[in-house]
Amino acid sequence: MAAVYLMQLPSPPRRNVFREWAGGMGTSLASERTVAGHDQGYYDIPFSTLLYVARVLEQEGVDYRYVDGQARAAFDETGFLTQLAEDRPAVLATVVNIPSLGPDLALLGKARAAVPGLRIILLGPTAKWFKDRLLREGHADFVMEEGEELLTGRNLARLAAGETLAALEGGSAWNGAAARKQPARTPMTSLDFVDFPAYGLLDFSRYESDYYFGERMRYATVFTTKGCPYKCGYCPYPFGFGNRLIYRNPKKVGDDIERLHREFGVVQILFRDQVFTINRKHAAAVCEELIRRALPIRWVCETRYDVVDEAMLDLMYRAGCREIHYGLESGDPEMFGAIAKSDGPQSLDLFEKVVGWTKARGMRCHTHLIVGMPDESWETVRNTGRWLRKVKPDSIQLAYFMPYPGTPMYQELKASQALGDPDAIDWEDFGSFTRPVMPTKHMTKDEVKRAKELLSWDLRYSLMERLGMRVRRMLRLREAA
Repeated sequence: MAAVYLMQLPSPPRRNVFREWAGGMGTSLASERTVAGHDQGYYDIPFSTLLYVARVLEQEGVDYRYVDGQARAAFDETGFLTQLAEDRPAVLATVVNIPSLGPDLALLGKARAAVPGLRIILLGPTAKWFKDRLLREGHADFVMEEGEELLTGRNLARLAAGETLAALEGGSAWNGAAARKQPARTPMTSLDFVDFPAYGLLDFSRYESDYYFGERMRYATVFTTKGCPYKCGYCPYPFGFGNRLIYRNPKKVGDDIERLHREFGVVQILFRDQVFTINRKHAAAVCEELIRRALPIRWVCETRYDVVDEAMLDLMYRAGCREIHYGLESGDPEMFGAIAKSDGPQSLDLFEKVVGWTKARGMRCHTHLIVGMPDESWETVRNTGRWLRKVKPDSIQLAYFMPYPGTPMYQELKASQALGDPDAIDWEDFGSFTRPVMPTKHMTKDEVKRAKELLSWDLRYSLMERLGMRVRRMLRLREAA
């Protein structure tokens, strides 16, 4: 019997939801699958907060069951509800996401029906944003808003012991007329409160891929810091992960990675820090710890162009870093300075140098771009294409602009209604990659879609390859005539 259920919900039919991406708001890709579950074979990551929560429950001596609804292509809903009814847990904790909010809530409703009196605690920025609705309509009893990794486990332990909702902290409950804030009595000041997140819950055969480095490798996600204090208007990181930095001790990071390698065969690490080198002293200490342990690990991280230098890149390479992701967002000088990186050195020249430094050291340089921000035009798209062809990062990721709830751009667009009401968007379209959800000041949604397709095509082929394809197409047309 399990007093507590921790659950990663399945993806709904026709959609694969990646629950930790986009600051925990979630992204999605279309699927041909007609049942709930999750297509296997993607470069997937678990919702990491649940691993911390599980370890806190273990430290508190609470029996729990972890259910991964994305572990198979077809989720056994009947089996899940039957097991739930047999266990009759006091409480279930899970994360809900924007691209799957409707199906997520429907399954939780079935869980409540299977276990009358079941308490539900919801995690993640989507629950935090919609907390009034979720609490008022009875989808949740408590919505976490701070210190999720530490306080969720303690809250679950209290409910399992028979305490009331009033005993919980770090979130909100419904008082009959409105959401009642229950602040944290013990704020989470670091990530050192567990010796080792509960990685043992994971089936690591699911976490093997050749997505990075072209070689099939077993991987795991690790945080050395969490939170982002930057104020990029489009970015969901500060709302989703917090705007205050918290740290995990570099020695504990080294212990985590060494155990992941020795006990689970992990040889690749995806650092989930929002900005890995935001605190260079901390990042350097993590690198030095990995160098000292001499583990056969290769790793990937995300950071900003303005918080690295050549010495830091040298150290990162020695520690096993082989790919760095940088948020470019736009290669148009005006958009880059005014929107993409308004709180840093507004210099594409510096960004170009950093790309060169990274590649020169044998690390792949991957850039993230957003197509369709409010000021996007065909001119800015062309300027982005020119910059990318000139600088030649090793790879790029093109995503559509999403007015994520909790971001400054959402607030601006909501207030102005200049491009329509962001709340009128179908939440299931919030996937970043499937289709644009808003026009820009200068482009229709169809034009935004075409711009992304053209950028992708243009950057995939060299000028000579593109000219050759054009000539062959013209010859085929002549032959057909």
